[in-house]
Amino acid sequence: MDVEGAHVGEVLDAYFRTNTRARGYVLDDQGRLREHMSIFINGEQLRDRTRLTDPVPPDGMVDVIQALSGG
Repeated sequence: MDVEGAHVGEVLDAYFRTNTRARGYVLDDQGRLREHMSIFINGEQLRDRTRLTDPVPPDGMVDVIQALSGG
């Protein structure tokens, strides 16, 4: 989905306006990225999992992926 945002937090907020149920799955009640989720910006892993301030270029691709664990 194409959404606008200068940093990851803004991009996610724009997406969550179209899919409100996804917010609770991706973010905790403090607005931080949940432990079992990973975000990549143009293939680079997100650095700021707490405030979500990593910049997103105008033509950037943000991937939100469920992290896998186990053996």
